[in-house]
Order: sequence, then structure tokens, then C-alpha cells
Amino acid sequence: MKGYIKYIAFLVVILLSILWLGGFFSKRTPTEEIAKESKVVHGLTVGTVERLDYVETPYIGQVVADQRAEVSSRIMGRVLKVYVKEGECVRAGRLLVSVDASDVQAQVNAIEQQRKQAEKAYESALAQYEAVKKTYERYSALLKQSAITQQEFDQVKAQFESAKAQVEQAKAGIEALNAQKSAIASNLAYANLTAPFDGCVVQKNVDVGDLAVPGQPMLVLEKAPYKVEVYLPERFLGRVKVGSSLKVEIDGKVFEGRVVESGVSVDPATRTFRVKLSVPSNGLSSGKLARVLIPEDQSTLVVPQSAVVRRFDFTGVWVVKEDNTLELRFVRLGDTIGDKVQVLSGLKEGERVVIQGTEKACEGCKVGG
Repeated sequence: MKGYIKYIAFLVVILLSILWLGGFFSKRTPTEEIAKESKVVHGLTVGTVERLDYVETPYIGQVVADQRAEVSSRIMGRVLKVYVKEGECVRAGRLLVSVDASDVQAQVNAIEQQRKQAEKAYESALAQYEAVKKTYERYSALLKQSAITQQEFDQVKAQFESAKAQVEQAKAGIEALNAQKSAIASNLAYANLTAPFDGCVVQKNVDVGDLAVPGQPMLVLEKAPYKVEVYLPERFLGRVKVGSSLKVEIDGKVFEGRVVESGVSVDPATRTFRVKLSVPSNGLSSGKLARVLIPEDQSTLVVPQSAVVRRFDFTGVWVVKEDNTLELRFVRLGDTIGDKVQVLSGLKEGERVVIQGTEKACEGCKVGG
């Protein structure tokens, strides 16, 4: 009985200790919600989401030269010398590259030897023909006088015809060798390559000692003026005409371009047609990216490019809510229109956004005055 009482007392002590440690006997202070004070950010410039009813849609093109030539050789051989450097401007007829043409010259020399042998064969056939011709003429006179038989005459006539054919064959052989020699010798002109027009070397693909391969460009020459080439959707066919003026943006600068060429048919694969525009050529070079701006009636929302925040794959805008706090909102963007960018989703017209000082903005912060 005494052991049971001790056990009960032990449990009571343990229970009272747990209640005391849990604060059951302490005076409780009622909890109150502590209002979190928002951080105030200064130095932000706030703008609004605008709606444009008229936009200039950009189409990507490139700068091309008015004249372009890829200089290559028709013969294979080692490059002996390159007379120009990349970026150098040359006159028409200027020597550009020399190629070793010893193999071609050897072929020409071999054919020349064959031609000489053919001429000797021709002279021999001609001499034989003259001798047989005299015999034929005598037998013709004797036949008229009935001094020989028809059979004797026919034999001499056959010899005459054979000699005549041999002369013609030898003559044809000489003409064939002359033609072959001319065809091969014409390739010698490609051993010394010259500039086809006044222009500048924009690309140099060969050095001394390289192997010149027929048809492979060694140098590329271009001649100003430069133009902008762009492929436009078929809906503009007939609307964009020769003489039309369009804005062209190159290297961040906007030029007034004039249409000088406009296609009359549409590519069935891409549903586009080609247009070329003349632009001021100062400082331009072929291959540069160009944006041709086509005016279109189209309602769209835009924000300044400076308002866009990019973090890896995330693209967003700091929106100033009605309580003057900031919210980073995801947006889907479209084309760039001047210093603004098209907003396809995520914003509404008239909403306030941070357009300067986005690096200072933070989620939930309040915009200072």
C-alpha cells in the first residue's frame, strides 16, 4: 500500500513539473498581430502602359552590295602569289592572284606536238593525193579515147577517191587538235586572276601555297552602293512598290529607304517576295542586320524597353499597384517598336510600371516620393 502511494506521488510530481515547464501556471499575455512596415524605395521613375493604334512592324533583312563577285580559278594548281589584302579596294583589271599553271601548259605543249605530227601526215596525204590525181586525169583522157577498159579506169578512180579522203581526214585531225589546244590554252587565262570591276576585297580565302580548286572562291569583291534586301509577306505584294519610301533601321540608326526592286511573284514555300531598298551607303558593309519598318493599322500595348526585367528565362515588369507597392509580374513580349516593346499579355492599358531604376525595386516595397 505504501509503495502504491509513493508511485502516485511520483506521477503527480512529474505532471506538475510538465505543467510548470509548459507555462501553465504563468500569466499569459494576449498575442497581437504586428503590422509589417513596407520598405520605401526612392529614385524610381513610373510610367504607364500605353496603347498604340498604329505601329511600324519590323521585318528582318540584310545589307547587300550592288555588285558582288566570287573570284575563283578554272584550273587546279598551287597559289603562287596573292597581290591584295582583305579590305583593300582595287581597280578593274588589277591582278589579284597567280596560280601555278604548269600542268595546263604541259598539256598545251603535248597537243602542239601532236598537231605538228598531224601536219606532217597531212602533207604526206596531200602529196599522195596529187600523184594519184594526175594518174586519174590521164586515165580519164584515155577512157574517152577508148584506150583503156572501164575496169582499169575504175581502179584508178578508187585510188583517187581514197587519197582524197585521206587528205580530208588529215585536215580534220589538224582542226580537231587546234580546237583542243585552244580549249585547254584558254584555261591559262585563269592562272592570273584579275578584278572584274572596281571594288573592295571583302573576303580573302586563300594564301600563298594553298591549292586552288576549280569553282571554289578565293576572293570576294563587292562594289557600292549598298542596298537592303528583305523578304516580305505576300499581303504586302502590290502595296510595296518601286519608288515607295520605308524606314530602315541599321546599327540603331534609322534611314529613309527607297524601294528600287520589288518582286512580282510569291515564293510558294515561304509565301514571301523579295524587296530591295536603296539606303545611304556611308559606313555600311554587306551582311549587316537591317530592320525594315512597315506601317500597319494594329492596336497593341507597349511599354518602354527600359521597364523590362530579364532574369534568365524570366521576363517581367515591376508593376505599381493601387496601394503604391511593387509587384514583379511576368509578361509576354512581342516586337520592338522604336524605344518601346510590344506587350502581348500580362498587363492592362493604363497600369503603372517602373520605367527607370528597376534595379532598386523589390517585391512588396513602397514607391517613395
